[in-house]
Amino acid sequence: MDNHSDQIVLIAGGAGFLGSHIAKRFFYEGYKVIVVDGMLDGSGGNEKNLHSIQNDIRFIKLDICDVESIADLIRESNVVVDCMAWTAHRKALNDPIYDLRLNAESHLHLLKYLHSGQKVIYLGSRSQYGIPDVSVINEETSMVPVDVQGIHKLAAESYYRVYSRLRNLNVISLRFPNCFGENQPTQGEDVGLVGGFIRDLLDRKLVEVFGSRRRRALVYAPDLAEVVLRLSRTPISGFSAFNIKGKDIHIKSLVELLIELIGYGAYQLTSLPADITAIDVGNAVFDNTKLGEIIEEIPLTDLQEALTVTIKYFKEKM
Repeated sequence: MDNHSDQIVLIAGGAGFLGSHIAKRFFYEGYKVIVVDGMLDGSGGNEKNLHSIQNDIRFIKLDICDVESIADLIRESNVVVDCMAWTAHRKALNDPIYDLRLNAESHLHLLKYLHSGQKVIYLGSRSQYGIPDVSVINEETSMVPVDVQGIHKLAAESYYRVYSRLRNLNVISLRFPNCFGENQPTQGEDVGLVGGFIRDLLDRKLVEVFGSRRRRALVYAPDLAEVVLRLSRTPISGFSAFNIKGKDIHIKSLVELLIELIGYGAYQLTSLPADITAIDVGNAVFDNTKLGEIIEEIPLTDLQEALTVTIKYFKEKM
């Protein structure tokens, strides 16, 4: 562990899937960690995600809007990481008001207390881009979301973009695709692309693969946490956005690899349903050249190794 005991990081949403990985990464690097998480319904927040470090960090179990000391907490923090989110794309279409609360409004409760010179890392989303008419998506690609979650994630990023100029904030928005790994939800409708396939295969269900040519980029949660840590140490002025690509793979190949790692399972190719077609983001390649120029070598765990860990986690939870 490096000695960063004089450095404090405030992680909003730090008991969630990605937030807990980020909290642990900073803690094991020697930082003092403050987590604020109301563990709202569907958010993925769970104090069990932090059980290994819970006694060694400051854990405030409140909705961000109910934390009376939030201004003081921000003032004493060297960096703020905003992980607050609701990632249930399909549910958001049926409950856009709740998605608005978690993916847009919640960030305003944090943002209004940020002060001049404050460094913030906001976790954005690939969904902000929608379905751009390009073969490669970089940070300058137009963003026209095609679902509610993407709209609200873009809105939250836009708040940060505007206030970074008005209040002299130093903000990084990190846009990334499908994430997977330990601490991700294992129950319910929305457990992520990788999680859904793993769960169905472990339950010995026939997996449906919509088309043979569809591709997705995947990010392993510990790799994302490492990127956030490195960006927190990167000098930056004003607002900047970065893509993180992760591993690009055909969905069919992903399912075949999961079957190989699990040791059993089957799939069938089928047509893409109309409701999914309407919000499907296409096959454009996600480019993270800009990020690589900032942190040099982007950390990527071997995909087979990362999937093996995730399968083990699902087996334990199921």
